[in-house]
Amino acid sequence: MSRYFKYFPTTTYNNRSVLDITRRVKVVESLANDPYAFLPYTISEGDRPEDVAFYYYGDQNLVWMIYLANNIMDPYSQWPLSNDELESSVIKKYSRDPITFANTAVNTTSDVITIPSHGYFTSDPVVFTSDVGAAAGLTSGNTYYVIRVDSDTVKLATSASNSINGTAVDITSNGFGNHSIERNINVFLNSTQIQTNVAYVENIADPTVRVTYDSYLYGGLITTEWNVVRVYDAELITNEDKRAIYLINAAYAKQVEKDLRKVINE
Repeated sequence: MSRYFKYFPTTTYNNRSVLDITRRVKVVESLANDPYAFLPYTISEGDRPEDVAFYYYGDQNLVWMIYLANNIMDPYSQWPLSNDELESSVIKKYSRDPITFANTAVNTTSDVITIPSHGYFTSDPVVFTSDVGAAAGLTSGNTYYVIRVDSDTVKLATSASNSINGTAVDITSNGFGNHSIERNINVFLNSTQIQTNVAYVENIADPTVRVTYDSYLYGGLITTEWNVVRVYDAELITNEDKRAIYLINAAYAKQVEKDLRKVINE
């Protein structure tokens, strides 16, 4: 990529000297009306930009031409991840740090647990852990489902359906020491019963038409005409969409490099 950026002059932005990469647009525009200039290409699983440059151009140093053709400024975010990379990225993105609270935060009369600014919503799956003695009714290490009371308090349920219905665990003692809850990321990503892992709902006939989950549930829609897309599937779809790119025809490679140098020096 350095061979690409070495041509660009600098400009001032926010009182800092940065590369003036806006000039690259002129090179692509000069090819826009040529039907032979760009060729569609599908990125294979695990291929990096340098791999594609080597496969097609025979030179991985021409990777900049792929970036140029597809307006790629950040290959780390604009290039499709491998399956393993996607899995790790999704887990990191949707995981939550454990929240620790004292046993005195548990109210055995109302079954309410006070956790200021907890950030959870009804049906979120969490692993409950106790460092000394669990509150009676809860088992340390088990997964429960949040019933959001408000932004600072929750109850816990034994299933996603119970949490949605408001059926909380009956807590008869607040236990000892400290307790904690942490999102069960595997359950969160894989369960079809959890409301909070819905990214959007798309129309089956026209997937570009999307509505919120609340609209799907309460908006009078015919549910058989809509498809619920959960966060993992949404991330997968976004990643797969990145596989469709264009390559500048190899026959144009030398001319494109020449035109880029010319435009940069204008």
